[in-house]
Formats: sequence, C-alpha cells, structure tokens
Amino acid sequence: MDTNLLYKNFFNLSNDLMAVANMNGYFKMVNDHWIHKLGYSEEELLNYPHTSFIHPDDIEKSLEVFENQRSVHTNSSTLKNRYIAKNGDIIWLDWNITSMDITGDIFLVGKEVTYQRKQQLKEDAIQKNLKNKNKLLEELFELSTDFIVIANSDGYFKKVNPIWIEKLGYTENELLSTPFMSFIHPDDRNRTSNMVQRQMEGYTAIAFENRYVNKNGDSIWLEWNATSVDATGDIFAIARDQTVSRQQKLKLEVMLKELKAKNKQLEEFTYISSHNLRSPVANIFVLSKFLEQTSLNTEQKQYIKLIKESSEMLNNTLSDLTEAVQVHKNKNVKINRISLEEVCNTALKQLSGKLLSTQAEIIIDFNETDTIEYSKPYMQSIFLNLISNAIKYKSPERSPVIHISSKKLKNAIQLIFKDNGIGIDLKKHKGKMFGFRKTFHDNPDARGLGLYITKSQVEALNGKIRVSSTIDEGTVFIINLAS
Repeated sequence: MDTNLLYKNFFNLSNDLMAVANMNGYFKMVNDHWIHKLGYSEEELLNYPHTSFIHPDDIEKSLEVFENQRSVHTNSSTLKNRYIAKNGDIIWLDWNITSMDITGDIFLVGKEVTYQRKQQLKEDAIQKNLKNKNKLLEELFELSTDFIVIANSDGYFKKVNPIWIEKLGYTENELLSTPFMSFIHPDDRNRTSNMVQRQMEGYTAIAFENRYVNKNGDSIWLEWNATSVDATGDIFAIARDQTVSRQQKLKLEVMLKELKAKNKQLEEFTYISSHNLRSPVANIFVLSKFLEQTSLNTEQKQYIKLIKESSEMLNNTLSDLTEAVQVHKNKNVKINRISLEEVCNTALKQLSGKLLSTQAEIIIDFNETDTIEYSKPYMQSIFLNLISNAIKYKSPERSPVIHISSKKLKNAIQLIFKDNGIGIDLKKHKGKMFGFRKTFHDNPDARGLGLYITKSQVEALNGKIRVSSTIDEGTVFIINLAS
C-alpha cells in the first residue's frame, strides 16, 4: 500500500482542519476543509501569514504556543483560538499541535467547536445573569422594610429577613425553629391556616390581613401578598406593617362615630329649640300688637316697637334655622330625570317681578346638556337662590346680565351662574362664603341663608360648588354634579 497516497487521502478527506506550518509563519499545506470552513482559496491561505486569519485578540497566545512547540519539541500542544472566515464569521477551533521534524515545521489538527462555544457563552451569560439577580434579590431581602419570608409546607419558616427580628424581637433561630402559627394572634390562627392551605393548592393571597404577636406581647397588624413557589409547597410571602394605619383607622372610626352622635344631638337640639321657641316668640309678637292698641305714651310706644322688631328678627332666625336643619335631616332625597331649562323657567317665573323691576337680562345656554338625574326640589332651590342673589347684589351702575349654562364633563354635569354684579371680596370673605347666616354686603334683604342651603343641597348628592369673583365686575358660581 502506498503510504504517501494514504496520508494524502487522510489529509484531504478529514472533517478536521489540517495544516502544516513552517517556522516563517506560513502554511505549507492545508486540506480542503480549510477552504470549506473559512471561504478562502488554497492560494490565499498559503500566501498570507497564518496569523492573518486568526482573531486579533488570539494572535499573541497562538504564537506563544507555536514557538513553545518548536523550541521544546514536546509531543503535542493544545490551543483554543478563533479564526475569521472570509465573510467575517468567527470560527472557534480546538487545536492539537505537534512538531514534525528538525525543520521547525509543525502539524496542526483543528476541530471546530463554534456551536459548543456559543452554547457555553450563552450558559455563562445565563449563569452570570442569574448570579446577579440572586445577589440583587439577596440585597433586597436583607434591606427591605417589608416582612419577607419563605415558609415550607410543614408550617415552619425557612428564611426570614432582618425586619422580622427587629419588629418581633425574636432571634432568627427562634423564628426558624418554631411553627409560625405560634407567632400569630390566637384569634387569627384559623383564618391564617385556611389561607395557607389555599395557597398550597395554588391560590395567591392578596391583601390578606392578620396579627402577629411580638416577644413583648404587642400585636402587629400585617397585610400579606403570598403565593406558593413550586411543587414543593413552599410559600413566598411579603407583608407590610399596617399597625399604625390600622390604629389610625380605628381611631378615625371612633371619632366619626362620636361626630355623628354629636351632629345628631346638635340637630335634635336645634330642631327642639327652634320648635319650642317659636310659640313664645309668636306670643310676644301678638302681645306687643295688643299693647299698641292700648293707651301708651311716646316712650312706651317706642319700647313696644323695639320689642316687635326684635321678636320679628328672632322669628326669622328660627325659620332660617328650621329650614337649614331640614336640608340636613332629609336623607331620602327622590331623584328624577329633570330638564334644566324647565327648572330655570320655573325660577324665572317666580322672580319675574324682580327681573322686570331691575331690567335684568337672562342668557341661557343648555345646548350641551339639558337633562340630569337630580332632585327636582333641590335643583329648583339652587336656581332660585343663585338667580335671586345675582339680582339682589346687582351693580347700581348697570342693569343685571345673568348667564346660566351647562357643560358635560367626563364624570360630571357642570352648571355655571355668571353675573355682572358688585362682586365679593374673596380675600376677606372666602372662608365663610357658604356659612350659615353669613352676609357680605349691607343689603337689607340679605339673610345669609341662600348660599348655605345651596351648598348643602349640592353636597347632599355628592356635588361640589366653588366661586370666583372680582369686585365691581361680577361673580361666577360653578357647580359640578355627579353624572
């Protein structure tokens, strides 16, 4: 058998990259696999230094291995490096290198490991990413001000973060070696046990509340989000301390209860007082009229006049007080679909005398929205009060012009009442604009009740009212009613 022919066939037919390189740094021979893998012709491969095809970052270590092989004449050397194909692809190769003879030629056999190398790089990247995430998770676990825990299906904590030790006062060993139900308030154990069982069945707990008892015996309210991690039954849970907010909530509930009771007492007192006082006031008024018909001197008549005026003022105050109380006492307000234009026309008819005497101009625009679900008596009262206010506080320099319009907002119907009257000094009066019996001008007809009742009727059905005003230019009332 021809040994040279056998060697040549083995050299050319091998699936590995085979080459002979001389000591000048050139290939003397390459097999066909080089041409197939790198895309260069045999002439290009033989006429350029073989380092021309090696990745720049791998040239130095490759030359070091080649020189070492030539100088030491060890049986063989190994090398991993990258070659750059003609199309720019990176090809990873594992080399076995051996010296051929005293000429310094070396024989190279390379196995392509590009796929394996890419896979390894991917795995390394995944491991690095996982390591970074684990590190970040560990940092979050240690630094979090929330309660973080991993519990097993046997009813023990496997891992707790430092806040447990800080808040409950137990050591880590105590927390991990004692069934966690032992730390839960006795009244909350059954609920918690049922929730833990549901989590092991795949349920995720959101905003579940229970109480833990610290080493001092104090209760700590915790709000939990928890879920089972995997088939092992382990539960991962995060809780936030709600003790302060819970205490504040309970305190607020007590305060609201007390406030409701006091408001009820105040309403009852106001109602009883106004009701019981009306008869004596009426008697004083009638008696003073009788006295007027008797023989009185001038001074006595003056006193009687003062008594009548005082009793009349007191009677008006009691009437206002009764009306105000009725607004707040009326809890079952009937709601209907009503027409704003119809309500407005009714109010204008009621005020027709004042409108004519003041030559008031009314401009109405309900084109955007005319109908609304609301209490018809309340709406009629609102229109009547705001229009009569605009007339009452008109400017002496000009006839009243009153704009009334509606707008449809995203979640509300807006009513706008705009006039050109004398305006209000909001810097001075803004804090008491809607107060009971608060007046802002020396108008003899002012009672300080209209705006108070209007605000009460608007807010009774979850609406809002606000005001803007400029002295001697006019006032705008804007009402937002829930749609």
